[in-house]
Amino acid sequence: METERVQIDPDVVKRAIEKASLGYEGIFDYADTQQPYLVLRVRGHAISWLVKTRHRTLKIGTPLPENSNSPGRQRQRSNASTDTLNLRSARERAKREWSKLDGAPPAEPTKLATWTWTELVDRYKAFISDLREDSQGKIVYPSEETKSDVGQALGRAAIKRWEGRQLTSLNEDDFEEALKEIHDGNGWAAHRKVRAYVQAALTWALKHHRKDSGLTREWWKVVALRQRKPKEVRQKQEREKRLRKIKSEFKVAHLGTVLAEHEKFCLARSGNQRISPGVRWGLWWDALTGHRRGSGTWIAIEDVRWEDPLGREGWGLATWQPEVMKTQNEFTLPIPPLGLNIMRCMLRDYREALERAKLKDYKSKWLFASRVIQSEAGDIAVSGSAMANHLRNLRGLRGGNHRNVLKNVPHFSMHIIRSTMGDFLLDHTNLPAGTASLMINHAFPGDRLEALEKLAPTTKQYYVQAQRIPQKTEAMEAWSDALLKAFKAAGGLYPC
Repeated sequence: METERVQIDPDVVKRAIEKASLGYEGIFDYADTQQPYLVLRVRGHAISWLVKTRHRTLKIGTPLPENSNSPGRQRQRSNASTDTLNLRSARERAKREWSKLDGAPPAEPTKLATWTWTELVDRYKAFISDLREDSQGKIVYPSEETKSDVGQALGRAAIKRWEGRQLTSLNEDDFEEALKEIHDGNGWAAHRKVRAYVQAALTWALKHHRKDSGLTREWWKVVALRQRKPKEVRQKQEREKRLRKIKSEFKVAHLGTVLAEHEKFCLARSGNQRISPGVRWGLWWDALTGHRRGSGTWIAIEDVRWEDPLGREGWGLATWQPEVMKTQNEFTLPIPPLGLNIMRCMLRDYREALERAKLKDYKSKWLFASRVIQSEAGDIAVSGSAMANHLRNLRGLRGGNHRNVLKNVPHFSMHIIRSTMGDFLLDHTNLPAGTASLMINHAFPGDRLEALEKLAPTTKQYYVQAQRIPQKTEAMEAWSDALLKAFKAAGGLYPC
């Protein structure tokens, strides 16, 4: 929206009418310097006299050309409605209406047929919390991560101020002001996420609930794009530089040291300082499977097969359901003897934890169940944030006043383990191209998944073929052997 502060005279009215006749893209306000509350607004082909106060904006009429005394103009004036005002009439009416509005609090919102912003947020949250289809008809499963992101984005203070407002009262100016506030206060990444989810919610309302929502055009798509500030660009450059350094430095040997120190740390804790089974064995599980920290431990007991369908002794299978996967596709990994041992130890320690809590009859659907004593959290798997907090604990950054047991290990995050696994399979094995990408369920830099797709493993079981189990088994064997070797080299004893 553009604003020009000027004393409105007949020439200004004429310019405004000409601008409207051509069709102005956006909104242009002529704000009067003589009567600051009087505004002449051009929007598209429409033109209006407005009275604007701190709390309200009121349309009082449309302008009439000031410089025509032709009979046609006189007839138009005499037959015009009282809302067609020349400059003098507009000033007089503006003064009367301003006296009524000035200093008055906003009127109580009235329930209209169209949605308010609050109604849209509630309905959109309900929509993403259930099964749905994407634009291609593919089933999309509800994601806890997405629900959390939407709640955070639409809960930002600059957006929450829209609560109670009709969707029809919002425009690109409101959105741009909110995005600027969020960018300035919370950073570029936060502003980008808010922009994405606000646009998604409004687009959903327009496409599927046009009449109820009252939306008629996609004004949110013309909002000016914000760019990272120079300081933010430099920060991004530094982050990427640090990440490349970490990825190049953190090797399998370091991961073995982490697990060895992790075991010592967990075994030394007792009583209220005891590390929960889900965290102790969950770290092992994430290291072995190379999963994303948010979904690695979200695997149900019923989705584990304790025997290998291909008949390999001491091996099993674990399947992650689509709703916990970022790709929204089922994902299966062959589990080596080390993995079966991790799962058995987890179930044993969890049973003991239940008995200590006098909840021995309690049953969780999750293999890596979270702590049994939860405040209204219900039955959940141990979370990725619990793993991140545990790493902070190992580094001496939480309570306990203990030393940093990872001081000799390059700083890393749980996500780096995926890269370490992929690098090892790429650089230290003779596995076919594409295997590393297949194992981490993501396109890995330098790996060619299409080469692996050309393979045709012979098996009578569809899911074994679809999930490329033979290739994954070779990779998992190489990775688990290397992981266990690095663990023992760091002084670790076989976990039990």
